[in-house]
Amino acid sequence: MKYWLTYNWHLKLISLILATMLWMMVATEASSELGIKVPLEYRNVPARLEITGDTTNSVQVRLRGSSNVIRDISAKNVSTTIDLNNMPPGEKIVPLSPQNVQAPFGAEVIRVNPSSVRFNLERTLTKTVPVVPTILSQLSDGFEIGSVMVNPGKVEIEGPESRISTLTSIATIPIRLDRRQTQIEQVADLDVPDPQIRLQRPAPVVVRVEIRRKGLR
Repeated sequence: MKYWLTYNWHLKLISLILATMLWMMVATEASSELGIKVPLEYRNVPARLEITGDTTNSVQVRLRGSSNVIRDISAKNVSTTIDLNNMPPGEKIVPLSPQNVQAPFGAEVIRVNPSSVRFNLERTLTKTVPVVPTILSQLSDGFEIGSVMVNPGKVEIEGPESRISTLTSIATIPIRLDRRQTQIEQVADLDVPDPQIRLQRPAPVVVRVEIRRKGLR
């Protein structure tokens, strides 16, 4: 023990003095607090499930630490995460605590607001539905609409189960005939009614409308 204490004693003394000075600097430095808004990350979302509902996308994090540390912190230095690994479908209420926050060394997480988040985990469904052209008829007198063809006539959509199950068709944006008297062929985009519903192959469709004189077949 004596040998261990006396071996390189001068280096050990210097290290002790430096450690003491560093501790005194940190101990006497003013403490500061900072509130910062950071994104909320949902990690490890299970395959073929997706988050729906009025989800919380950001949280307010309160940090405390020395002034030197706090003043250099920005939103890019802090992250808040929820791990959804192996979560089953259904409605979820997940508590948020300082353990969900990763902050720079020297910054203590005091609290997170909100203290919990609520969302749904829904199954992702795929479905094929017909395309229905939306036609605004403004034909000249004596003319009428004959056959209407759409290519492709069906599209594949994907989205949360609650949105997909009730959807029976996808409409095109309005096609105006503008008093035409002959056939019209127009490329039209699809009017997807819900932002959570996705087209598997996003592309416009071709709509062909036959216009003929009334009484002709």
